[in-house]
Amino acid sequence: MKNRYMLLNLAHAAISAGLLLVCGYVYAEKADAGQTVSSGGDAQAAKRHRGFTVSGLSLKNLEDLKKDWNANIVRLMMVTWGNDNTFNFMDEAKSGKHPKLAEWLDKAAQLDIAVVLDLHDVPNTNKAKPKDGEKYNFWTDETNLKTMLEFWKEMASFCKDRKQEIYYDIFNEPLDWGDVPSFPKKWPEWSQQIVNAIREVDPTHPIIVEVGPGSLCWGYKSFQPLKGEGIIYSIHLYQPQAYTHQGISDIRNTDLAKAYLQTNQKWPGVYGDHGGGLWDKDRIRVELKPAIEFQKKHNVKIYVGEFGVAKWAPQADQYLRDCIDVFEENGWDWTMHAFRENPIWSLEHDDSYDVNGKLLDNPDDCARTKVVKEYLELNGK
Repeated sequence: MKNRYMLLNLAHAAISAGLLLVCGYVYAEKADAGQTVSSGGDAQAAKRHRGFTVSGLSLKNLEDLKKDWNANIVRLMMVTWGNDNTFNFMDEAKSGKHPKLAEWLDKAAQLDIAVVLDLHDVPNTNKAKPKDGEKYNFWTDETNLKTMLEFWKEMASFCKDRKQEIYYDIFNEPLDWGDVPSFPKKWPEWSQQIVNAIREVDPTHPIIVEVGPGSLCWGYKSFQPLKGEGIIYSIHLYQPQAYTHQGISDIRNTDLAKAYLQTNQKWPGVYGDHGGGLWDKDRIRVELKPAIEFQKKHNVKIYVGEFGVAKWAPQADQYLRDCIDVFEENGWDWTMHAFRENPIWSLEHDDSYDVNGKLLDNPDDCARTKVVKEYLELNGK
């Protein structure tokens, strides 16, 4: 297992878990009447996309996803660090042509797999220095916005003439602790600037906006749709964290001293996340209510960019079924986290409580795999 992958996943887990621990229960309300701007509402019933997040540019993984899993979409986590198996924008950009990414996109087009390009880590090598006595704050540093604008203008220029399904997921899990339980105050302005910059270069490929805070969907309670065409809104789902992340203890470089060390936590079950109580399929519906109401009010398309559960969690197959059932009843596209990225989330590894575990000779024997493949079989129907 790549330690960097694990730390990245655990960092986002701890962020979301911290949010759940510090906030009370939040219910969605109808947003105030405003401009109807984004396309996608009626298109929600058009071609459906179901697949996985991926961390690398493996051509074989694309082939296997099509042949063995019937996936028709992948979400590529684009990072500023990496190795031969990951997309490293800083290295790729040196050529100006992104040869590895071009080869990978060509293969995806050949296989008729849609691609979500996810800016998972802002490649800012010129961060502003905080004032004496102050901590660095991502959202007060305008060089981060500048870097994101440059990144997306570059990607839009690279992709604009490609006649294939490509989506721009402009920033992964926007979060400012000071603005919790809402989205970062700067995010509506920043995201609009990024959308505008992309549209100046590429008027065609859809743009995905995650509202936040972090991996949560609470921000949809007050977020106003952005101006522009072809905008899709996104959520992530790992709740309840005490269930999905049970037994994950290595949380270095995160905000928590300890994570969910207790194991054998069942689904459905009583968990303290977000006000506590019984968590089951109905509770998932309640938790996602802000996004559901946002979709209905503004007639926009919703996409679930990430969801998953630790492989050793009891009844993990039922948890996945409950999540996907809710996605399907709302007509949402989805990409499960993750394919051949980290054994903790893998459908190809056994259910043992081990951060690595064994690769299964036949993944179809795995209960989790059976559930996910059942829904992936719907692709193309």
